[in-house]
Amino acid sequence: MDHRVLGVIGASGGLGVSTLAVALAVRAVGRVGATVAVDGAPGGGALDVTACVEHVTGLRWADLVEAEGNIDGAALLRELPAEGSARVLAGRGPAPPDEVVRAAVSGLSRVCGLTVVDLGCSTWLAEQCSDLLLVVGSSARQLADGAGAAERLHDLGVPAALVLRPHRGDALGPEEVAAHLDLPLAGIMRDDPRVPVDADRGRPPGSRGSGALAGAVDSLLSAPPPWLVRR
Repeated sequence: MDHRVLGVIGASGGLGVSTLAVALAVRAVGRVGATVAVDGAPGGGALDVTACVEHVTGLRWADLVEAEGNIDGAALLRELPAEGSARVLAGRGPAPPDEVVRAAVSGLSRVCGLTVVDLGCSTWLAEQCSDLLLVVGSSARQLADGAGAAERLHDLGVPAALVLRPHRGDALGPEEVAAHLDLPLAGIMRDDPRVPVDADRGRPPGSRGSGALAGAVDSLLSAPPPWLVRR
């Protein structure tokens, strides 16, 4: 997975996309070295809050408003806030121009073993990603949202896979949902009641040694992930 740029997209809101993005960066450190979670909403995504580093000094997207040309990824990485080894480039304040955002992602990807971009429900940075994870819920409305999102991803041509957020008593199994969306099934992300408790205590997602979230993320990061194999 060295130097991959992994975009995480939600087909609907409220599926834990930011939590998953941070947890991927946190748990990948031991596998690939330096990692970074990047806020795909430079104008105010507040990914540093999800990562529990909002109180830590360091650069945010607003500090790059006047940047020009190529961006030194190593220098930028050193200035980002971190809790442990994973660093975070979060949105807060005015957003820099689109070309600066793209230059920053490119620069970070050259020095990080894994760059995880929290795309929210947008695909505007998806073309800079080497791989995409589409997070889809299992209610009827969420599956309809997932079908629309999957169609957009197919049009992009970037390798994509499904992360399903299931509910008890679902009519369709994970493999059936994946087949319906025409996406490989990367993993299943079940609710983890300890995540909000950890957030209240300033513990970033993915930092626990076990639990539903840790297990799901470790499965996604398994080497080599079959859903990342190029056909």
